[in-house]
Amino acid sequence: MTVDMTVDEPVGSGLSYIVTHIDGHQPGSLQDFTGDVQLTVTQNGAPTQLIGVGGETVDGVRFYQKDPALHDRDIRVWFITDNDGTFRAEPLSAF
Repeated sequence: MTVDMTVDEPVGSGLSYIVTHIDGHQPGSLQDFTGDVQLTVTQNGAPTQLIGVGGETVDGVRFYQKDPALHDRDIRVWFITDNDGTFRAEPLSAF
């Protein structure tokens, strides 16, 4: 039995990633990030795919990255902001 997998680069702690696509198109507003969505983020030109659920907060979107192979278990939390039309995602450290 063989399994085809695409492995993204590990996520760097404390780094800011640029969101290039959401559900196959460029994001237009923070409202695009709410509900079940798929994101593409980049760091130094390397794309990473994220699947999860976003919810608006006062100053951005809290995005719960899910792992479909683990029955949609939360694997990471991101904070997404809009900086004059450039959308950034930062992994959060929560202890």
